[in-house]
Amino acid sequence: MIPILRLSRMRYTYLLLFLLLPILPANPQSGAKFPNFSTQNSEVKNPNLAWQIQNRISPSIDGQNIFSIQYHTDGRSALIGTTDFYIYRISLLDGSMIWKTEAKMHYQKEFDGPKIFDVSPDGKTFLSFGQTDPNSQSSERYLVMRSSTNGSITKSFTAENSLFYSITADIDYRYPGDESKTNREEAGLSPNWILTIDNAKFIENGKKILVSYKHNMEGPHFYDRRLIIYDSISGEKLNDFQLTADPNSADWTQPAGFEIAHLQFPYQYVNKRNSIIYGNAHGRIHEITPSIMNQNMSMEIVEEKPAGPIVYIPRSDSEDLETKDRQTIRSVAITPDGNYLYCSAGVETGFIQFYGFNLATKKEMFRSTFFDAGEIYAPSNQILIIGGLYSSGKFYIVDTQKGELLFASNDDDNYIHPHLFSVHPKQKEVLALSTGNQIVILRPQGGTTPW
Repeated sequence: MIPILRLSRMRYTYLLLFLLLPILPANPQSGAKFPNFSTQNSEVKNPNLAWQIQNRISPSIDGQNIFSIQYHTDGRSALIGTTDFYIYRISLLDGSMIWKTEAKMHYQKEFDGPKIFDVSPDGKTFLSFGQTDPNSQSSERYLVMRSSTNGSITKSFTAENSLFYSITADIDYRYPGDESKTNREEAGLSPNWILTIDNAKFIENGKKILVSYKHNMEGPHFYDRRLIIYDSISGEKLNDFQLTADPNSADWTQPAGFEIAHLQFPYQYVNKRNSIIYGNAHGRIHEITPSIMNQNMSMEIVEEKPAGPIVYIPRSDSEDLETKDRQTIRSVAITPDGNYLYCSAGVETGFIQFYGFNLATKKEMFRSTFFDAGEIYAPSNQILIIGGLYSSGKFYIVDTQKGELLFASNDDDNYIHPHLFSVHPKQKEVLALSTGNQIVILRPQGGTTPW
């Protein structure tokens, strides 16, 4: 296992103090504003701006548990993946089933099911994954495109093998050839060259698909990560990128130069910049273009691959973190205008903070005290949707122009699962999993308004 960055001993009283402190803007005049609240005291102060649960729906999904959920682009229906490996499309008027289809897989973890990654802008297809051998846990999961009309697979993309090759760390996960493959199978060894899909999203108005992969084995998946761009019509691979550390923070005796494990690999495609912004485990946020991706894959050895220029390095305020600029990036969001970057960063055993950075002025707008933000979405230049890092965390909606908290979940009537929600493609509305396998619709008060 990869060594984790050494932390000094946490002092309980210090951590408790910061749990109670609010989020404070570094410079209120530098761009977006963030409201003053904490994870322990998250009350909506302006009821006129508050979002509310407008509707509760019991979906017709045969009593199964929801694993993933995604709005369809029509805004009137949703796609749901369940833990018995079925995919449903339901009406959001009454929760009735439109269709269901099986997506047979072999369980790879305790809570598992078909992930609905994204829906095409025209609404005709959506992205999920298939498995080369549904009866084998060690077989790779690959990208598939399914019809929104009935859930059938319309396109299967080629399963990807690892290209990871490091001289200094003495690791080679590249496909070893048919003879070595047979020898490993006969010896009862799992293949160590397999990648599995991690996430996928349509980009450039559906013309391309950006996909992230990780190694299929425990351990190597902490550092063997790839980003690949495909043509959505032909399935042709257009660009490819192997995750690697930047030279100034790399320890090349470790795989890909990382001293810290990648429990997450957050990234966003920025349409107005024609680039991908991603965060790594060393606390660096990089930007890569198709040209950098091509340079990266032209190099065989991971130590020689470019990581892309660094955009931002959030620094920790924790006194218990010895190296202030070496905290794992947990999640990244970019506003649609491409101007503001938001991220969650920190170490799970210590201190996690939330940051805002102005990409135009290259200045930090604010940083929080202790705040365990996980998933972050910026559906507009004004609204932020934030889910807690852990399943026990909270769910928030924030107005960054007014600096107001609009919604905060609780464990009672306003419970929202911090990881299972979807943003309406056109209007101010969020679909989320609540208690009792119900899904709820959140909106501002009054009529519907566009993002």
